[in-house]
Amino acid sequence: MVTIYDVAKLVGCSPGTVSKAFNNYNGVNTDTYKKIMEAAEQLGYTPNTNARALATKKTWLLGVLFSEELGTGIVHPHFSEILQNFQSRAGNYGYDVVFVNKRLGNREASYYEHCLYRGVDGVLLAAGSIYTKEIECVLQSDLKAVSVEMLYPDKHTVISDNRMGTLQALEYLYFLGHRKIAHIACPLYSIAGSERHNAYKEFLKSKGLEENPKYLVECKNFSHESGAQAATELLQQSWEDLPTAVFAAYDDIACAAMTTFRSQGFRIPDDLSIIGFDNVMMSGFTSPPLTTIEQDRALIGQKAADILVGMIENKPDEEPFELRIPTKLIVRNSCARL
Repeated sequence: MVTIYDVAKLVGCSPGTVSKAFNNYNGVNTDTYKKIMEAAEQLGYTPNTNARALATKKTWLLGVLFSEELGTGIVHPHFSEILQNFQSRAGNYGYDVVFVNKRLGNREASYYEHCLYRGVDGVLLAAGSIYTKEIECVLQSDLKAVSVEMLYPDKHTVISDNRMGTLQALEYLYFLGHRKIAHIACPLYSIAGSERHNAYKEFLKSKGLEENPKYLVECKNFSHESGAQAATELLQQSWEDLPTAVFAAYDDIACAAMTTFRSQGFRIPDDLSIIGFDNVMMSGFTSPPLTTIEQDRALIGQKAADILVGMIENKPDEEPFELRIPTKLIVRNSCARL
């Protein structure tokens, strides 16, 4: 059986240095750390996780609390890219990631109970938008937690700058000459929905444009079907005075709306311009390709891991409780100048 003594002998350092490297302690320079990891791989050494936990008083596990109330699913590009980058960055720090659910074996269990059972050192809250008792139980515990979807009092949150992105989208439409701009909103109970909707209203006021209630539709959830229903509702209620452009606060909704508008004889963008929010991969392959607002999901996941690990390891808190990640306008072919 390969031990840290074998690794130390191959590298030419002390067993204590090898132990520090495996446990991500300070004091091991980059070159030595790299040699230790290469030697461990060459020898086929695998650290004993139980011994590691006893030595460090940590399990080196981070929990991901993900709930399905938004109707998007963990496979959705928005969440999957955040979680992929969170997991990758956590791995760089030596942590593994486990998903927290409401079952332990064959019985029901709360999120908090599952966290205790797993012994996670901290938890990523990707719990959407509904402030449930289940979430509250975790928030009121001593668990270190960082959110990437919802704003919670006194908890770190890493989230896109929804106001910035919305204003970027609307300023672009305004630049193209559009003054009758409709809004298909995400569910307003969500942070994304409420913040983007509020920024839409702020923009109209700043430009002296009328806030026409017939130009506003709220989706019931984040699904493609809900987007199609909202687009149909928008056409029905504004038929006598149609908008020239639509800001859809979510790419799936925008894509569904484009399909709906075309089915009713509208040409995109000749008759109706449309802009989305997210820049998921599919938005570049619609017909026409969707102009949208890009969220830096990779940076969200990485920053969330940085902050959570820093909290666990009692590093100086250098980030604000609410860290807003900048957005970027991606211009394609779904918007036209009037």
